[in-house]
Amino acid sequence: MANDNRAELRQIVAQITSIDPVVATDLAAIANGLSAIDVREAQLATAATSVAAQPSKIALIGVYGALTPRGSWYGSSLTGIAELASRAESDPDVASAIVDVDSPGGTVAATMEAASAIASLASKKPVVAVVNTLAASAAYWIASQASEIVMTPSADVGSIGAMIMHQDISEMLKQWGIDITIIRSSQSPLKNESHPFAPLSDDAHAFLQSRADSAGADFIKAVALGRKVTQSKVRDEFGQGRVFGTREALARGMADRSATLGQVISEMLPKPATRSNASRRRSTLAFE
Repeated sequence: MANDNRAELRQIVAQITSIDPVVATDLAAIANGLSAIDVREAQLATAATSVAAQPSKIALIGVYGALTPRGSWYGSSLTGIAELASRAESDPDVASAIVDVDSPGGTVAATMEAASAIASLASKKPVVAVVNTLAASAAYWIASQASEIVMTPSADVGSIGAMIMHQDISEMLKQWGIDITIIRSSQSPLKNESHPFAPLSDDAHAFLQSRADSAGADFIKAVALGRKVTQSKVRDEFGQGRVFGTREALARGMADRSATLGQVISEMLPKPATRSNASRRRSTLAFE
């Protein structure tokens, strides 16, 4: 409708100009103003189409409690974390992701896969891991793969490394008068060598140590890649298994900044487009 009115006005201006050339100069300003409106509306239409086509969703991926491959009532599923990250990566409507972390860690099994999925997502879209309020062990491994790690003011991060625990209850059983006899298939004399009914043998201890060292090396390598630092820095300066609060963690480079989850969400929400002062001035000048 507005375009039709402007077309009619142009016809009137053209007629008046042909009748009285004296007013042609003043009327030219009106014509220029109409042209400026047409250009501005075309720009706005293009911008609106572009905005509509741009992704605007923020994916929220929770990493909570004791992490296990399939999850439980007391912790998130590592497999589920990987699936959520993969879905966010492939969803064209998702512009970015927040990994909300509050976990003491979990199993070695499936942690590498979950962390790799977060790293893949971060290679395509911005990913912010918010430590809210604990990212220890496996949870820090996962968080370290994000584009950025943000810690709440009272948060803790760290516990890099792997650990295997063995409990020897043989003396307690002896006091109770209980003897345990283990019979293994002859082909598998080392089966369940870390059982709790006898002291751990030197050979079994060495084997478990090698497993822990291997997992710990994978952990350090992944953190170094995610944080874009050397493995030696992670090994020497990221606590060697200790956990640090926000101030110390930031000083060591284990995280990037401090903010709450709400603040991070507000920062990542799409901002409505506004006309600049310069644009308003140009529009005004066109009609003066």
